[in-house]
Amino acid sequence: MIEITDVAAEVLKENMIEGRVIRMILAATDATGANYVLAWGDAEEGDLIYESNGVQVHLSPEDAEILGDSPTVIDYVDTEDLGRGFVIQGHEDDDSCGCGHDHGEEDDHGCGCGHGH
Repeated sequence: MIEITDVAAEVLKENMIEGRVIRMILAATDATGANYVLAWGDAEEGDLIYESNGVQVHLSPEDAEILGDSPTVIDYVDTEDLGRGFVIQGHEDDDSCGCGHDHGEEDDHGCGCGHGH
């Protein structure tokens, strides 16, 4: 289950790229768990599609299996501590990440929002 906050949904909708979809991609797994990023991409056959707040997020079957049924929240933050970007939190996260791992989106990954996260 993926929940997209109102703020994150607004940013994603404002920056949609025609013909592309929002993909949540497993970036790494480490002692803190699975770390995901968001990127614009192509729809793939077999994608699992989650919808929240009018935004669809595509995951490959493999990445969705790792995510499992755990509640996941995609938020957008703009703070001095974390900077500006998307934060993806799973159920095991008690508060904002701040762990130094890349849970957000960077322009060179295809976000297109113009913010240097």
